[in-house]
Amino acid sequence: MQSIARHCPQCKKYAEIELHEDTLLSCPHCAHPWGKVNKIEGVFDYCPACQSRQFYLSKDFNQFLGCVILLVGIVLVPLTYGLSLPVFALIDWWLARRIPTLINCYKCGSEFRGFKDLTKRFKPFLHHIGLKYDRYR
Repeated sequence: MQSIARHCPQCKKYAEIELHEDTLLSCPHCAHPWGKVNKIEGVFDYCPACQSRQFYLSKDFNQFLGCVILLVGIVLVPLTYGLSLPVFALIDWWLARRIPTLINCYKCGSEFRGFKDLTKRFKPFLHHIGLKYDRYR
């Protein structure tokens, strides 16, 4: 399933919409129009929501949970004399291999799921590009 998810600029609620050919995108909560997808293959030529042409990769993982795992690892290091570090490194490696990759729009923050074949086309987040789009968020 290929989808787009974002916070609606009108009602500020998070919503996810399944993508199909000739899909009109609108918020399921308030019906605010987001844009249109003409062809699935061309969805990354321009972002359907904001018309930006720059995208980046990220993992579809809860950042709060990641920080909790990191804090548990930090607390355990002095208690285990550092022996817990390889265990947490293996957990991190295992999670990184299992968690699917998202394609994100720099400008509007839209998240595109289900485009596994196209992830080789994009790079991870680059701060110098992200700074250019900070004023839009």
